[in-house]
Amino acid sequence: MSQVVEDEASSVAGVVANPFGELEAVGAKNHSRVGSVRPSALLYTSGIGATVDMPHIAVMPQGLDAWEIAYSKQGGPQLVLVPRLLTAVRKMLPRVEELRQPPWVPEKAHEGGTPIGIPTRVFPQWLRCTGCDLLAPISESTKFEFVNTSKHRPDKAQFVHKSCKGRPKKGQKQGTLEARPRLAVPARYLIACTDGHLDEFPYVEWVHGADGDPVKCKVAKPEMRMMEWRSNLGPQVKISCVACDASRNIAELTRAGGEEMLPDCRGRHPHLPTYAPADNPCQADVRLMLLGAANQWFPASVSVLVLPARKNITTADVAETVKGLPAVTFADVHTLDDLVGWRKYGPKDVRTIFDGIADGALWNGIQVARGQAVAEPESSPSGFDPISLLEPEWDTLVHPEDFEREDRKAGFRVRPVEVASALRPVLSHVVAVERVKKANAFIGFTRIDALDRVGDAPNRIAPLVQSGKPKWVPATEDRGEGVFLRFDEDVIRAWEDGVLESKVWQSHVAAHERNVKRRQSRTAVAIDPADRMPPPRYWALHTMSHLLIREMAMSSGYGSASLSERLYAWRETDDREAAAGILIATTSPDSEGTLGGLVDLARTERLEGVFRDALRRAERCSSDPICAHRVPSGQEDFLHGAACHFCLFVSETSCEKANRFLDRRFALKLNAGPEHAVEGLLQPVLETFGD
Repeated sequence: MSQVVEDEASSVAGVVANPFGELEAVGAKNHSRVGSVRPSALLYTSGIGATVDMPHIAVMPQGLDAWEIAYSKQGGPQLVLVPRLLTAVRKMLPRVEELRQPPWVPEKAHEGGTPIGIPTRVFPQWLRCTGCDLLAPISESTKFEFVNTSKHRPDKAQFVHKSCKGRPKKGQKQGTLEARPRLAVPARYLIACTDGHLDEFPYVEWVHGADGDPVKCKVAKPEMRMMEWRSNLGPQVKISCVACDASRNIAELTRAGGEEMLPDCRGRHPHLPTYAPADNPCQADVRLMLLGAANQWFPASVSVLVLPARKNITTADVAETVKGLPAVTFADVHTLDDLVGWRKYGPKDVRTIFDGIADGALWNGIQVARGQAVAEPESSPSGFDPISLLEPEWDTLVHPEDFEREDRKAGFRVRPVEVASALRPVLSHVVAVERVKKANAFIGFTRIDALDRVGDAPNRIAPLVQSGKPKWVPATEDRGEGVFLRFDEDVIRAWEDGVLESKVWQSHVAAHERNVKRRQSRTAVAIDPADRMPPPRYWALHTMSHLLIREMAMSSGYGSASLSERLYAWRETDDREAAAGILIATTSPDSEGTLGGLVDLARTERLEGVFRDALRRAERCSSDPICAHRVPSGQEDFLHGAACHFCLFVSETSCEKANRFLDRRFALKLNAGPEHAVEGLLQPVLETFGD
């Protein structure tokens, strides 16, 4: 991360601060870098609009308008050229033309200048002194000073109250200790709304009764204090005014009806920064929010595996690839002769995408992409459909014999592995994924409700630029390895048909309907619960995936949080063939994702041992019989059955469904009584291992 911006000129909405040109604002003795995060964190935990907790301060990565300044300092962006990912992004953001890697230049390249990174701003701006409880915004107070003097220790960046004299005694206005700098930390209360806005808590106005009985203060900008103490009855935080002695407790807002005391939303996006215009104010419901709360920021991202081109490439395939590239790529190509010149002198990283494609076929694809010719159309969903992203991956992974030689352009190499005899009752193919590349794009974020709780509605995604119409979005490329397991479709279908009629499955369906009804945002589009309910095969494969992740972490050399799942589990429809498979992979922006420990587990004898140990561990949970008997009933709406932290749950970085849709009884037979009995999909495998 790069330079902190202390003041955001709130009187002029929409002004993008230039952190690289404002180093003097925090003093020449201070350094601009305040921390670092991995590229993947910018997409999933610490991205644009999120509050990032550093050891002593909290910052917020700015919007893409500020990133442009960083790119100009860097000399231009590095693009992520994955047409299939760009096409998927355009389903949500139609005007996006490019996928860019985050701006970054190693510090060694700028020993005498400004390091290039993600521009951030201090948020929240209100700070509390840990020595005297002074509460004030840094943009209006001269009492706070930013200190970041250690070049190689950005973790020491902090704000201090310059001349703190400690807490005042009763009846005194200030303390009596020796004046010295004391640490100031972020004030942790914020205001958020369902439209993605986030704002500072109005401490001064609230203490002086702006929500009901106003209290007239002696000064326009009084000095405030925040005092807090431990309590078992909720937050005991008193905000008081030094000038007029008015005070209130934050606990008032956490009681029934407390939200009615909150102010109307100002429509603020602090990452841009913008406010709602006076003639079109935000009407969304507001909530009291704690700094770093789990529902303060939900990322919206899209990920695909980078796959080699199919052997029989059609004109439609070429056209889709062309559409997935920046619009300027073929701007000067108007004839076939222009194309011949482009193939000699055009950007090398783009030219290699079309290696092996004849000039005539590429020219036809360009014309189709421009609408100047017509190709045989292929059916594709008009809206965003997650399965449409998985289908090409499935088609590639189930034909490993076509990709045993590494495709260097896609960074992809797989090889088939013989299936152990003990696993053949359910497994049809095992594939060692020796090289794989995953591309990820960040398209925005929501607050209070995750995107799937609002029907994947694009209008609920907070904007990344002031105009609300970005022409590019951040993206990353990860490299790694993995193991792909394909399950026998005939076995899966027969098992699934039996489960659909079971009482356990009907209980899960009813619980899912209650869950969607209760947790769907009031402002979301209508959602049919049946469209969001994964089929039984997904529950079984998801359960098996978690069991394997927990077991593979024991012997692969990777921690369980480094392993991730990708499930291919859908029933046959008129538009697509059925799929039943699991890809367990580890990916990383650097070489850490390709150490070889995971792909080695695909070997016949090793995978058999992993399955054996995983299934035997799953037979019993330390929470049994409570866990084994768990089935939602009555008004319960949890989205798992026999699953808990002791037996199935894994890190959020590993699970694609946040530890939902799991049940051990769908994988194997549990001793849970006849009313909860279901034939486990993997039970025949477990029986082949014997005692």
